[in-house]
Amino acid sequence: MMRIKGSNKINKGIFHSLLLAVTQGIVALFFLGIDFFYSKKITVEQFGIWKHLLFVVNLIIPILSLGIAEGYKYYLAKDGDGNKTLFTNTYALYLYIAFGAGVIVLLANFLHYIGCVDLGHYYKVSFLLPIAYFAFVINKVLRYAYINEARIKEYTSITLVAFGATVILVIVFGFYFQKVIDSYLYIGLFLFIMLYLAPVFSLMKKGEYVATLKWVNRAHILNVLKQGLPLYIATFISVFILNTDKLIVDFFESKEVFAIFSVGALEVPIFAMLSTAFSQRDYPDLVRLISMGEKAEAMKLWMKTTKQVSFITYPILIILMFFAKEIIYTIYSPKYEASVYLFQTYLLVAIFRNNYYGALITASGQTKYITLYALMTLFSNVLLSFVLYQLLGVSGIVWGSVLSTIMVAFIQLQHEGMLKEYISVFLMDFRILFLIILLLVIYICG
Repeated sequence: MMRIKGSNKINKGIFHSLLLAVTQGIVALFFLGIDFFYSKKITVEQFGIWKHLLFVVNLIIPILSLGIAEGYKYYLAKDGDGNKTLFTNTYALYLYIAFGAGVIVLLANFLHYIGCVDLGHYYKVSFLLPIAYFAFVINKVLRYAYINEARIKEYTSITLVAFGATVILVIVFGFYFQKVIDSYLYIGLFLFIMLYLAPVFSLMKKGEYVATLKWVNRAHILNVLKQGLPLYIATFISVFILNTDKLIVDFFESKEVFAIFSVGALEVPIFAMLSTAFSQRDYPDLVRLISMGEKAEAMKLWMKTTKQVSFITYPILIILMFFAKEIIYTIYSPKYEASVYLFQTYLLVAIFRNNYYGALITASGQTKYITLYALMTLFSNVLLSFVLYQLLGVSGIVWGSVLSTIMVAFIQLQHEGMLKEYISVFLMDFRILFLIILLLVIYICG
């Protein structure tokens, strides 16, 4: 009987991870759909401006997040949140940050209006940035809350219904797009906001989470910041690690080249969604196991999940590598042919998109080490990308990202005492090894 229960628990965990993967994958597919539509309706230069706007949004959100959501997630897993006050304080803190960002945007637009600064394409449209930030972070906090309470089915159903409402807006905008084509930046950013904000109110009501400033507690906020700030610093650094390539291209190349590079740097949704979903599912268990001194069990759990995700993602990765040209041509157009090689090279990074590397370090509360490794990765990424850019051109930037990703993964595994086991149990598994070799053969021959 115990085996049956254990088996049921594992199957239920995988099912919940797949549900999370679906909801998070839909978000990625949503933006992929917008790119698909925009790449065929606007010029390459305009598409480059749109990708630059998303690039800025993806920079602003983690920079202003201060690690608050991560601190919130840690204390949920460690102590629980029976009275919901932790959510209320997290909500209030993010509201204050969004308001402060709004004041800065207002001032910047005023200075543009009187001719003191030039915001370029960000004039007026930047008013939507604080709202986009707030919608994203609150959605993320609620996702952590529902995961911690094992109410993933409810979270998924509410999110999917809200997504349906957003799709209706997309259809309406698509039908009248030619009449409002000059407002494509506003439309894209508005849809970004709706995608994250639409389910928030239902999630709060269903989960009985209250948004009020009356329950603001300084101790709660300090605890969240104490745990979250080291992760924030690491996240802040990681943002630049992930965007080092785009920063270099943006600085040295034209908007057209930026557009082509952004297409090649396409993050295939399924890798991120599966990795994130499974790692988020495991996080509360990892925290509890390490808190009880059962690190060996935590290591086994991480390794088992890594294999589970790999057996799903690696075959998909091989298919994407083989049909890379057809994918780029279909989603975008032959105008972006130069993106195909970049896309194939970036797919190599997805080998390590099978779990969260550094999970045991984070779950043990040793977030300062995550910051340290992030700094090391940033330095190596910038150095490698810049040097290889000088030698190989734009493709060298991609290789800088690939090499730095491999480096930080192995360093963190060594810190956690899992490197030998990772090589012997994971990499030397003949099924995993075969898939990786096949992938590399397709890449080299292609």
